[in-house]
Amino acid sequence: MRKRLKIGEISKLFKLSKPTLRYYDEIGLFSPKYTDEQNQYRYYGIEQFATLDAIIFLRKNGFAIKDIKEQLEKRSPEGTLDLLQRKLEETRQEIRDLEIISRKIQNKITTIEEGLSLLTETTVTIKEFSARSITYYYNEGPVDMIEKMDEIHLSDMERISQMSHVYDGFFTGDLGFVVDYPSLHEEGPVKYSRIFDLNEDHASPHFLRGGLYACYPYKGPYEDIKEAHLHVLDHIHTHGYIVDGEAIELYILDESVVKDENDYLTMIQVPVKKR
Repeated sequence: MRKRLKIGEISKLFKLSKPTLRYYDEIGLFSPKYTDEQNQYRYYGIEQFATLDAIIFLRKNGFAIKDIKEQLEKRSPEGTLDLLQRKLEETRQEIRDLEIISRKIQNKITTIEEGLSLLTETTVTIKEFSARSITYYYNEGPVDMIEKMDEIHLSDMERISQMSHVYDGFFTGDLGFVVDYPSLHEEGPVKYSRIFDLNEDHASPHFLRGGLYACYPYKGPYEDIKEAHLHVLDHIHTHGYIVDGEAIELYILDESVVKDENDYLTMIQVPVKKR
């Protein structure tokens, strides 16, 4: 008689817990083949090892139990090949999705590292940028964002929820604001004409123009940012440049990663050209 094994022996040999083996038995995926007529104990046979090996391989590589069960019930080279090919494409898509997630996380790490390195920076620098793809979330003219942001945010969330079943959320470094220049020379707060999201969607019809920008890292609450803008404009005029477009603000270290608003880090960027 061929050797028969108890559930504990199979558990040790294949590094599977007894509850897992019992579950496989309950759902009809893998059950003991033999029953002792005298004591009604149930036993596995060595000839079942190949089936259990296949189950373990498929489970370890992400196959659903229902697919494994179907494969075992209808097993054929063609059916197994189809199952494996479908899983391979699914896995490749998961890899592509993970690569996108990896890039997004790396971008956030880079943003925060840049913000930390700029916390002690107090000078205006001239930098050159390539065109940057953006998506507008508000584009309806100058408003006081401190006063209107909640209303705009709610309206935009309602729009997004109607357009898509998926919402990816925003995190530090995502959002930018286009400054309304006249408001810099008027009483009251800075006003903004547009809100945008920096993204990698090169099919987007909207871009921040490439070229030279006067860049200044402003540290502090948003309410006090006007003086920083005036400081940048003064630097531009006294260093042989002229303003060549609309200023933007990029929220590098914002409330998503900073508790104290005095530690917010906003990058002011003003497009310029030589006078």
